[in-house]
Amino acid sequence: MIRPSADSASAVRMRPCSAIIVVSAVVVCLMFMPPAIRADDRPINAAQAEFLRRFDRISAAGYVPTGRPGDTGVGYTLETLLGVPENNDPGGDFLGIEVKAWRMTDGRNDRQRPMNLFLREPVWIDGLTAAERVRRRGYIDEQGRAAWYQTVSCRENTHGLRLSCDDRAGCLLLLDDADAVGFWTYDVLARRLAEKHRCAVFVGARSRGRGRGEAFHYRTVDWCEKPSVTRLLDLVDQGDIVVELRMHAVSDTRVRNHGTAFRVRRHRLTDLYESVVRLRPAAGQ
Repeated sequence: MIRPSADSASAVRMRPCSAIIVVSAVVVCLMFMPPAIRADDRPINAAQAEFLRRFDRISAAGYVPTGRPGDTGVGYTLETLLGVPENNDPGGDFLGIEVKAWRMTDGRNDRQRPMNLFLREPVWIDGLTAAERVRRRGYIDEQGRAAWYQTVSCRENTHGLRLSCDDRAGCLLLLDDADAVGFWTYDVLARRLAEKHRCAVFVGARSRGRGRGEAFHYRTVDWCEKPSVTRLLDLVDQGDIVVELRMHAVSDTRVRNHGTAFRVRRHRLTDLYESVVRLRPAAGQ
């Protein structure tokens, strides 16, 4: 299988993740140019119109106190104000729309922090049970448990784990040194991306204060559509999408798995989409 074209949700490219390909500066610019953000304040469907109705009320209120201290407060507070219960729904948060919020005042390091995209377990091909896998490939944590909490990118980490795109097989591989221990097919990733991120809004908020005294003024809305698995795989290749393994043993035979998470650096989030429209502030505001 080859990696799909950029306009297909199941598209595949013809080069491996680990290869270093020298191309002209013009081609590089064209390949990785982020989608243009155009201004347009016209709702295109009922879900978008309802989101904007609620957002405009929230934005008009000015600064609102955080509902939770810490990094996740900006998103949690917005979802609470929108009336969205905290959930692990495989679909979008609000009427099928995935909602993400970020602090417009974040520094460069904060903007590069990963944000959750979706959860998806690999197909394991190492012949081990979950408990055996944690004990053999993991470590003993501070609580004395066998644990396997790892951040994995296309660059090998200190435990020898890395991601590699196998375009011939149509799979994203999880490698331990040179051995494949698990994989996700491109088709599965395309379906999961479309399921969770078919439509998404990214909301920017001004922030003041810190900790429990932080407050947010929600200001901008970018409406995103047409997520592309090709763009996702490009971001894997560039190290901007990582996979987090999150499990530990609770007995000799049982494992607590918090879910294998695909995460993207915040400043590359909109690069997953072929269409990005600035809805707020509206044109002319």
